[in-house]
Amino acid sequence: MKGIILSERIRYVHCEDPEGTHGILVLLGNDEFPTKTFEVNDQADFRRGFRNLKITEDAQSSLSPSQPALVRA
Repeated sequence: MKGIILSERIRYVHCEDPEGTHGILVLLGNDEFPTKTFEVNDQADFRRGFRNLKITEDAQSSLSPSQPALVRA
């Protein structure tokens, strides 16, 4: 089993077993968003999964506040 860092929060884990090769793309969660996964069985799955997770990662980044909001009393 091998893991590869693809972006700040996206990882790919490659597995080989008697049934063949496959992998899992993982979008790591944080305090605001859950972890998401995408099963990969071929190159087309990898491209589709990475594109979808990257879009999600970018959208979540734009929704997350870069600095905590100040609370006024």
